[in-house]
Amino acid sequence: MDDRNQVELCGRGQRLERGGSDALNTRMVELPDSYEILESDEAIDLRSYGRILRKRLPSILTVFFILFTVILIATLKQRPVYRAQALLEIQKESPDIPTIKELYELDAVSDAYLRTQYSILASESLARRAIEQLRLETLHEFNSRRWWQLWPETSKSSTTQTFAVGPVAQGQVRDRELSERVLERFQDRLTIDPVNRSRLVAVRFDSHDPQLAARVVNTLAEDYVEQSLEARWQATQKAAEWLSQQLTGVKARLEKSEDALQSYARRNGLIFLETDKGASLNVANERLQQLQEQLTKAQSERYEKEALYRLVQTGDSGALPGVFDNKLIQDLSERLAELKREHAQVSTTFNPDYPRVKEIQSQIDEIAASLREERRRAADRMVNDYSAAVRRENLLWRAVDEQQKQVNLIAEKSVQYNILKREVDTNKQLYEGLLLQLKEAGVSASLKASNIRLVDSAQPPVKPVKPKTLLNLAVAMFLGLGLGLGTALFQERMDDTLKGDDDVERLFGLPSLALIPVVPPSNGDQHGIHRFLPPDKAFELKGNGTGKDSRSCWHRIDRDGTQHGSLVEAFRSLRTSVLLSTPERPPSSLLVTSTQPAEGKTTVACNLAISLGQLGHRVLLLDADLRFPSLHKLFGT
Repeated sequence: MDDRNQVELCGRGQRLERGGSDALNTRMVELPDSYEILESDEAIDLRSYGRILRKRLPSILTVFFILFTVILIATLKQRPVYRAQALLEIQKESPDIPTIKELYELDAVSDAYLRTQYSILASESLARRAIEQLRLETLHEFNSRRWWQLWPETSKSSTTQTFAVGPVAQGQVRDRELSERVLERFQDRLTIDPVNRSRLVAVRFDSHDPQLAARVVNTLAEDYVEQSLEARWQATQKAAEWLSQQLTGVKARLEKSEDALQSYARRNGLIFLETDKGASLNVANERLQQLQEQLTKAQSERYEKEALYRLVQTGDSGALPGVFDNKLIQDLSERLAELKREHAQVSTTFNPDYPRVKEIQSQIDEIAASLREERRRAADRMVNDYSAAVRRENLLWRAVDEQQKQVNLIAEKSVQYNILKREVDTNKQLYEGLLLQLKEAGVSASLKASNIRLVDSAQPPVKPVKPKTLLNLAVAMFLGLGLGLGTALFQERMDDTLKGDDDVERLFGLPSLALIPVVPPSNGDQHGIHRFLPPDKAFELKGNGTGKDSRSCWHRIDRDGTQHGSLVEAFRSLRTSVLLSTPERPPSSLLVTSTQPAEGKTTVACNLAISLGQLGHRVLLLDADLRFPSLHKLFGT
């Protein structure tokens, strides 16, 4: 039989049967066989987060300490790594670069050149050169295998390799593998870091030995400077040889082109003036250019005059610039405005036939006539200026046409002359450039200078750069806290238990009648029932009457209930909700049940009956738990 208690409500002298046994059935909602508990769409407040953190604190601390301990052990077991640094300056590239394209370019340090130098610093050839000088292949730090490369090769692969390449080739393969492994370790520890907005570059190398780190950086920097000098000297020698071969042929072509140009000019009677810059100036072309400039100015003036002429044609002479600039018109306009102002003042006092009014009106008419005449004269002047500008433009057009014909005649004869002249200029520039480069190459070959300068040499570092204990521990703390919080939120997300009345209302579609608070035991009292019952009436029993669960306590609100006012008010609220649960009349009977024992059925049924009885109702409390009845113990019967 189910563990349940029944409360039957009766009024004073009569039974309350208005609702019947079906009073609460109308509010029951049938649930599906399986459903998923979803989170509320409402935002979780800070109190909810605090409750989750307090609830999941053991999980958070466990994850935190595990991750923190792992990172701490890994940090303490890590070998210290020292970093040495040298600073190099890559200056402007020397002007003796032996390419034909760069013979006529200005010296500049471009981004492409700097990136090329950075790549050379990190190149395999320079790295192998430093490895050979320092014999790094003999050090365990460089020749040891990676942890994933420690597995021995299978016998099958070894046998296949033996028959394929032979014992001698196998030794070469092992040497090549060792060389590649050392080179890989070397390049992994090498860092080329350019300094922003400068020509400086920092060369860094990491090693477990601080002395070795400094030697590697200094050796690499010295080899880089020496390699740059060797490459520049070889390039200079090749450039000098190439320039000497080309210079003879260019000189012969220059002399031949100059003779052809002079012969053509004498045969056709062409005369050109040489400017200060060495260019040829054609007199006819210069005259045509001057006429075109004058024509352009004349057209601009005509456009300005035409705009004023259009204003005159519209009859709006008052908006003409000449009217605004005319002193007489300005004076007349000011005088006319004063008279109109005076006329307006006098007219407010006297009639139009008053002599003073007539006198002022006469002056206004006279000045207005003079003003119109002056404006007409200004408009006539603008019309005349426009006509003169049109005539001047036409004359210049005719002069340009005539000069253009002369230029065309000379141009027919100058085509071949210009071709010969360009050939002479090209050969001359090429000859002068090659001659200058040959002289500079001879000087550079005798000098041993480099555009690479070692600013700061590397010194053995005192402090290691790895491991960074404080940083690792700080990261471990943040990661541990973050992962712990994530674990707590994930556990809370996966927890589908009911946590409040909102979940009950949302899932079952039923309103919450009341919330009964948990009354904790008092200090020194393990059970808490002694706070409400006298010693002879106190019982510590499980909900089903077995008396084995100390977590469950029975409390009666009619016995010393003032000590827990919240509990009393909660049952009064439950009583009110039950009485008002149906619109017509309160229910006549209630059934208090739950899914598991020790969930408060006896406490709720008992105190609800007591609360209803305090209103004067007759209440019949039935103990329906036939296996473990307990109401008689609670009431001492």
